[in-house]
Amino acid sequence: MSDLAIDHISKSFGATDVLHRIDLTIDRGDFLVLVGPSGCGKSTLLSIVAGLEQPTSGRILIGGNDVTTAEPKERDIAMVFQSYALYPSMTVERNIGFSLEMAGVAKDKRKARVREVAELLKIEQLLPRRPSQLSGGQRQRVAMGRALVREPEVFLFDEPLSNLDAKLRVDMRVEIKRLHQRLGTTIVYVTHDQIEAMTMATKIAVMKDGFVQQFGAPKDVYDRPANVFVATFMGSPPMNILPAEIVEARGGLAVRFEKDEIAVPAHIDLDAVHAGQKTFLGLRPEAVHLGQLPSGSLAWTFDHTVDVIEPTGPSTLALMEFGEDEFIASLPGDADIVAGESYTFAADLSKALLFDRETGNRIAHRPGTEAPAPTLSVVGAKG
Repeated sequence: MSDLAIDHISKSFGATDVLHRIDLTIDRGDFLVLVGPSGCGKSTLLSIVAGLEQPTSGRILIGGNDVTTAEPKERDIAMVFQSYALYPSMTVERNIGFSLEMAGVAKDKRKARVREVAELLKIEQLLPRRPSQLSGGQRQRVAMGRALVREPEVFLFDEPLSNLDAKLRVDMRVEIKRLHQRLGTTIVYVTHDQIEAMTMATKIAVMKDGFVQQFGAPKDVYDRPANVFVATFMGSPPMNILPAEIVEARGGLAVRFEKDEIAVPAHIDLDAVHAGQKTFLGLRPEAVHLGQLPSGSLAWTFDHTVDVIEPTGPSTLALMEFGEDEFIASLPGDADIVAGESYTFAADLSKALLFDRETGNRIAHRPGTEAPAPTLSVVGAKG
């Protein structure tokens, strides 16, 4: 039985439709990340799961039980907010144990459970302090402890790391991932940060304008994005997207873009393309290499001037202009390149994707090469 089912959830505020028939199902122990730009509806969806908002239509089921109209306290959930929401006059110990206190749990059992959670989060030494005496990262641990102490069916996280600096975000990301692996809990986590989504999730739901654009495992969302929006939103730097067209060529069909023409990659389903079709060619920056690829590789080789160099440490980003489009190659950190100079590049076409320009949807792979992971591209949701 699934641990959480979001069944045809829609939400409107007056005449404004915020969510459009969202369907997501996750099993016990899954880590679902709802990711998307600000205003896409992810926090509204989380609030509906929590019982803080009522859907216009649809159902929420937790452990097979319909909790759509149940109060938040009746749903066996715990929520960690962006703002921490700690009681300033209470010690850390009492903040963590307050829900148990309200539930009438005996003092000795309450103290034992708080101590157990504090040891898990490595904050035992903070128990006598008050929130004003804590750093941002420590406050976030306390907020997590307050959720963990209740041992709920589902944990809900609403952008919990957005107030932390870059290093603390990484540290807390690892801590949350480690906790999930140790406890095997079911988590629904909201963020606009696609790095958080990729590194933490077992399942990702990418949202835009109230639609789920794609739902699946992180690797499948990254390698086989459902549409142009997902392709460019998931990935840093984003996927390169070049306008292209399917044309007839000797021996079959080809992809024409810029001043080049390449055979339609072998993994693309030829039944899904036709001559004259307007498309986009998609290439991840890490699929673009300096110099030639080994003999026999399916590659697009081109010479181009590098406009900007961005060293990041482990990699060097080479930014180029293709007409009105920016094109990025992610090269090794020690790549010996200089802005303003021309170099030979080779793109690995075994990693290339094609998207229909009219719908924005990815053109299917040839049968037998498509991943079996669950993905969906919502009708009416264009990239």
